[in-house]
Amino acid sequence: MIRIESDGSATDSVVRLFEEMYDPALLIDPVHGNIVGANEAACQFLGYSADEFAALSPAEIHPHEIPRLDAFLFNVQQQGRWIANDLSCRAKSGGLLPAQVRASLVRIADHPYVLAIVHDRRDAELAELGRSIRKLTHDLRNTMVSSRLMSDRLRRHEDPRVQQSAEIIARSIDRAVRMCQQTLTIGSARENKPNRERFLLEDLIAELHAAIGPEEVAGVHLEVIESDSVELDADFDQIFRILMNLIRNAIAAGSRRITIQGTTEGDVSVIDCRDNGPGLPESIQRCLFSEKSPVDSVGAGLGLSIAWELARNHGGDLTLLETGPQGTAFRLALPSRSNDPEEFVPDGDRSPSYPD
Repeated sequence: MIRIESDGSATDSVVRLFEEMYDPALLIDPVHGNIVGANEAACQFLGYSADEFAALSPAEIHPHEIPRLDAFLFNVQQQGRWIANDLSCRAKSGGLLPAQVRASLVRIADHPYVLAIVHDRRDAELAELGRSIRKLTHDLRNTMVSSRLMSDRLRRHEDPRVQQSAEIIARSIDRAVRMCQQTLTIGSARENKPNRERFLLEDLIAELHAAIGPEEVAGVHLEVIESDSVELDADFDQIFRILMNLIRNAIAAGSRRITIQGTTEGDVSVIDCRDNGPGLPESIQRCLFSEKSPVDSVGAGLGLSIAWELARNHGGDLTLLETGPQGTAFRLALPSRSNDPEEFVPDGDRSPSYPD
């Protein structure tokens, strides 16, 4: 709807043209500093109604970019038109949407207005991010292949301890190369279906011990309780990644003792991972397994999201059992392959579990 003061009026054809524009469009009064019109596409893009737009100023839609906004409006008035690729628009929900804004100076009833056409840049930014990830993954894979050759040389060393370390390094590199190859092949980081095999939890723990490093170096004690006879029917590499993410997050949070306990309940293997860290703030818990979790300063949000996805990839689940000043505990439940889902649950169907 276009709102013009009583001293001027927009013709019906101008109103109709404005309303029927495919792209979001705003009509701004640069003299009074307010928005006098917003078409239906703009309402849908930012979530405001036409009446709500009428109560807003351009600065309220670009609250974090006021200097750039002022410069943009100045250039439009001086040059007659201007383009900006770096103005983000604040939606009614509070989120910032990347946008390209093209504007022209128009006159309606002999009054100057800025007609701003907004182009949503989210798809373009995602495409560019995808290209960047593929380039980085390609070069990273090549670097790791060179490291793999060096680990092969170390495996021929006379010292058995060096040979054992080289074997662990080789498996870690192979795991990373496969993830890189997966991203390059299908253009995404969606996880493959599990390559299930039967193995003992103690074998997995041994590799986790080696990956974390010596206790005096890592600064953390990894303790295993009653897990010697627990057999898993799962993808070794994916379960390694789940537990490694939990352990790394615990260490980053300040934990100095981490306990892993495995049990078998019918056809489900259960692994509990407990730490003695400071616990998780309540504000974080309800988006804990989301990639946009506030636990982002050390990458914990993404790590838990990956761990949750890998658990669901097995038809299982990763849940937060408890958290508080005495520490945090997660539970990983893995059903046998007889309960393996035919298809992985999409991101939109996430229903993480939380402690009561």
